[in-house]
Amino acid sequence: MSVCITTGHRKADYVMKAHAALDTVTRLRRPDAETVRAVPPRPAEAEREITLLCPGPCSTSPRVKQALARQDISHRDRAFVEVLDRVMARLRVVAGAPEADVLITGGGATAATEAVLATFVGQDERLLVVSNGAFGERIAEMAQCLGIHMSHLRYDWGEPIVLEQVQGMLDGDPRIRSVAMVHHETSVGRLNPVNEVGRLLAPRHIRYLVDVVSSLGGEEFDFVRSRASVVIGSANKCLHGVAGAAFVITRKELWEETAHVRPRSMFLDLRRYRAAVRENGQTPFTPPVPAVVALDAALAELEAEGGVPARRANYRALNARIRSGLRGMGLTLKFDGPGSAASLTVAQLPPGLSFDSFNHDLRARGFLVYRGKGPVSHDHFLVANMGYLDLATINRFLETVAAIAGLPA
Repeated sequence: MSVCITTGHRKADYVMKAHAALDTVTRLRRPDAETVRAVPPRPAEAEREITLLCPGPCSTSPRVKQALARQDISHRDRAFVEVLDRVMARLRVVAGAPEADVLITGGGATAATEAVLATFVGQDERLLVVSNGAFGERIAEMAQCLGIHMSHLRYDWGEPIVLEQVQGMLDGDPRIRSVAMVHHETSVGRLNPVNEVGRLLAPRHIRYLVDVVSSLGGEEFDFVRSRASVVIGSANKCLHGVAGAAFVITRKELWEETAHVRPRSMFLDLRRYRAAVRENGQTPFTPPVPAVVALDAALAELEAEGGVPARRANYRALNARIRSGLRGMGLTLKFDGPGSAASLTVAQLPPGLSFDSFNHDLRARGFLVYRGKGPVSHDHFLVANMGYLDLATINRFLETVAAIAGLPA
């Protein structure tokens, strides 16, 4: 059973649903004796290199690309064990979690999030999901799929989370033993108050599950100060790795606190991952080896750049240029102001252009952005400044937008 409390006035329900489609193509069988003339294929035209200005996956550096192309490596060989050990150590530094356990998973952040819910929320416990966008709502949907008893404090997309309302939910239901929230709600480019919510939960001994998928590496976050029990991250956002590898960082005490939770999955049972690391420094199942190797290179690069503070300063400079450039063209920005992320902008489409036509022309000129989500999917686009980018690239992007839209640059 789930309880949903919605704040604000909503005209529609934008809960994301997973859809699957199967296309069946039937072909007529030719007579056995028919002769078919072979037609030589046309030589494929070289694909133009695209600069990814979307909130993951992001454009990667030559160093990361080179790591992807290195020699074959087996996940059971000591060479990969050494890579995995370096990645886990470097993630502790980036997250400010020197004493925490780090586990590497395959399948992306969605799989890692589902693994956290399946491993750390008991069958007889209640989870509170606090959301103000697509990815918080996705957590709620995962909980429903797993049969978790849930309350959902759901705000309109982009609305700030009100601590007093979170506290009211906790005071009103002592069955709540876990709270889940997204730090950077990427669908709206908003940073949520993870430290403040953590201070509410710590005295109550309520487990705190935090999605740092689009914030770790590019926004200010500290595992200890947040008082998080567990955080979920991904390689292909602000860490500048590639898609396919995700990770979970947990307090060591969490394992004993949740020893009563029965596994809901084999592949997503994080206790198996912890046991494998402790026994032989490996993963229990085949990991995405190239993505982990690339993450190792990306984390080394982050360290060489001066760590998260230096990257965040660079993000802020690039983001400020994007915002000022788009405003200069007369485009309005959505979800702007205090609490905005340093890595993402939600902007109005140029007048008279649909997203499909705008994106087609933009891609033909070497840039990729994303369609707005949920309530702004029809008239806004998302442009991120994550990844291997510089100011010259951002200026070229703005000039390209102006040229497509016929607006002053």
